Amino acid sequence: RFGMRRIVIYIAGTKGGVGKSFAAIMLAGAAMDLELPYLVFDTDSENRTVSELLKGNTEFLDELQEHYPLDSVVNCLYSDSPAQVIIVDMKAGTSRTTQEWFSSVPWDFIRKTQVDVYVAGCITSDPDSVRTFIPWLDYFRKIDFPVRYLIFKNEKDGKEFPICTLKLEPAMRKLKLQYTEFRFPAIEQEYINLLNNNNLTLRDHVHGKNDKILPTIMQKSRLRNHYFSMTDQILEFFASRMEASELTGIRAMLVEATRKRIAFRKGELIEESGSEEENNAGTSKKQSKGN
Repeated sequence: RFGMRRIVIYIAGTKGGVGKSFAAIMLAGAAMDLELPYLVFDTDSENRTVSELLKGNTEFLDELQEHYPLDSVVNCLYSDSPAQVIIVDMKAGTSRTTQEWFSSVPWDFIRKTQVDVYVAGCITSDPDSVRTFIPWLDYFRKIDFPVRYLIFKNEKDGKEFPICTLKLEPAMRKLKLQYTEFRFPAIEQEYINLLNNNNLTLRDHVHGKNDKILPTIMQKSRLRNHYFSMTDQILEFFASRMEASELTGIRAMLVEATRKRIAFRKGELIEESGSEEENNAGTSKKQSKGN
């Protein structure tokens, strides 16, 4: 296997309602935009949000039907699956059963499979979202494997994350735990309701599927900006893991357009390279293909 190392992302089963399924869908959306083969495992037996919205590349793991449903995640690493990005949406709550399962994972064998393992935590302004993530940190610190972390700061309840900023992040730095931070700006509830009622993901709508659910150009533009403000961060993260030989043609133009948008939001200027038509080619191609 050449090029980008495979990546497995366990979205930790922290407090419910913090955006775990949404993070899984946005990760999958960024992978689709980069044309990275992906696979999502949905373990949330209460909602099945991911399974319902992402058809095709999603497998629902039913703990009521199988003794060890999470076995499928590890088994796929030893199968012929082409997936380079494997996303596991864990159900809310950290159970002893889940930790017992992780203790059975053959980490020594996984070291030989050219795969990186990430544990993602979804954090809101609610202190409980941090407190329920900490047991996952404690558990994976005991595993003899270089686990990395992703922190999704979901601004749905506010832009301040005092417990995370004052306690969690300093502790992670002190323990030398490698982590990457993403920020998800809040989306108006009316848009969320429209998407859910039409069984659409944010990416579906932005890439042309049923784009008539929003009647005005400003509403469509606002939702498009929401999408890019979130997936640009993830797309750049994926691109940073890819070999130069993989970032050519349409992919290269897509990444360049992504980095320009990120710089624009930060108030930075970057040198122009290529025409406006070239810089928009990646998005145009995706829109023509749809989902």
